[in-house]
Amino acid sequence: MLGFLLYVAKFEKMKYDKVKEGIHSLGYKYIYADTNIVSDICKENGLISNFMKHFPINENNLFCFSTYTLYEISRNDTLMTSFQKFYSIFPCAITVSYFPLGLREIDFISGDTSSIDPILLSPQGIKVDGKSLNPNSLELLLGQSNVKEAMENIQKYTNLFYSEYSNLLEKEEFKQLKDKQFSRNEFIQAFKKYELKTRFFSGKSIDVDKNKLKMMKSLEVLAQGIYYKFYSDLRRKVSKSDIIDILIMTTAPYVHTFISENNNVDIYRKIIKMNQCGISNNCITISDLKK
Repeated sequence: MLGFLLYVAKFEKMKYDKVKEGIHSLGYKYIYADTNIVSDICKENGLISNFMKHFPINENNLFCFSTYTLYEISRNDTLMTSFQKFYSIFPCAITVSYFPLGLREIDFISGDTSSIDPILLSPQGIKVDGKSLNPNSLELLLGQSNVKEAMENIQKYTNLFYSEYSNLLEKEEFKQLKDKQFSRNEFIQAFKKYELKTRFFSGKSIDVDKNKLKMMKSLEVLAQGIYYKFYSDLRRKVSKSDIIDILIMTTAPYVHTFISENNNVDIYRKIIKMNQCGISNNCITISDLKK
């Protein structure tokens, strides 16, 4: 997954830098949809008219979707053809999610960057210096052999995440929770320590300032999302789609509006209510979009 993101960033670096500057100067609102929403928009007689009614093009709305969603959509030729049509007329952007988003947060905390932006690239639909970029850029991007190979690897990474997160209570950081009824806060504290050690600090246990840790919003969403989907009810049967839902959700703190199915929005609203990281933004369901 990380290899795919790094390749894409390199492939569109010059365009992305200029477009990102244009996005910020024009004040675009990031409207972030998960895979179910994107799929519904692509279907015949789907949500496209409802979406455009709620988020008109002339109001600086930028339709955003994650690399995970792009992977899922690209596997269905019919949906992909419809999505490319929508992509060519409505300003769109591809976002990063956890773990690459977590790296951007680390850079911000370290002072290496002045802000945290989830946008990976938006090579069309936005005019910069009065010129529109290539409307076929999504098709061109997906046609690259390296990108094709990397997209195929997303399934492997998803399987690895699912296997790992399904067995967290076997890990050292969770030993004290294994044989007792643990609270949400106990799980989240253990999870963050585990993630920092495993994903960011090369297996080393390093204490992190609590105020700095609060700036890692993607980690907060991941921790709470894993708790609610996997561990709040140990009788609940989980699937690989659950981990994809959560990974997509990690980008939500950095957008104006997050659109998802009822269960995911319910979880995200719980995260907004309970977090200490200043996460506060709009979220709506498919039902809301149909109104």
